[in-house]
Amino acid sequence: MEAKLTFSTTVTYGDVDRNEVLSLPGLFRLLQEGAIRHANLFDAGTRAKETRGESWVLNRIAVSVARHPRYEDALRVETWSSGIRGFRGYREFRVFCGDAPVASGSSLWLYVNLKSKALVRVPGDILEVFPQDGDGGIFEPELERLALPPPGADAAAVEVSVRYSDVDANNHVNNTAYFDFLQTALARAGFPTLVKAVRVRFAREIPPDAPRVTVRLEKQGGGSVPFSVEGGGEVFAQGMALL
Repeated sequence: MEAKLTFSTTVTYGDVDRNEVLSLPGLFRLLQEGAIRHANLFDAGTRAKETRGESWVLNRIAVSVARHPRYEDALRVETWSSGIRGFRGYREFRVFCGDAPVASGSSLWLYVNLKSKALVRVPGDILEVFPQDGDGGIFEPELERLALPPPGADAAAVEVSVRYSDVDANNHVNNTAYFDFLQTALARAGFPTLVKAVRVRFAREIPPDAPRVTVRLEKQGGGSVPFSVEGGGEVFAQGMALL
């Protein structure tokens, strides 16, 4: 099988926002779909939940948006593994509209036992067949070392409800929902909602029975916005958006 998975899609009306462009969670749903499709080819994605009781969980991601696609734009999504080391998996993403780049990203995933919640090494039989393309290009080579400072004490705080649809089959709030929380909070705090880049470190799961989360945002110079997603005294994620 090819080391790179490619699939074509079209921006649907349900995935455009009030600016009539692909929403931030809509973009990340495309990236998630690509990662799952590729991993499932090797019994290492959602299928591993049933066959092994194991799964990948997203730990960090950095994405830059070159252009915001509009309704009915035809897109091509490309993704590949740039390496697996122990319990860590590294994955790249590229999105194109025709030959023009739309988005580029790097991500770090952790392989876990779903029952114990413990990190486990990727099984040898998966390593033997899973293609790894370290020469395919790395968008953010410093992903694990990126400094993501928390928002300051005077940051705006926006409460956002957690909906039934935010919880996935792993019984926690899906990673794509965090970007819905972020874009909702940006709009309610009066910030621009067209994000040029975003970097996130996921710290812990949001439980499925959480009624709401608080998104804290601090606008700095140059359009930089440190943010966090919190609730019940816990920090679920922390990141930086560029507007």
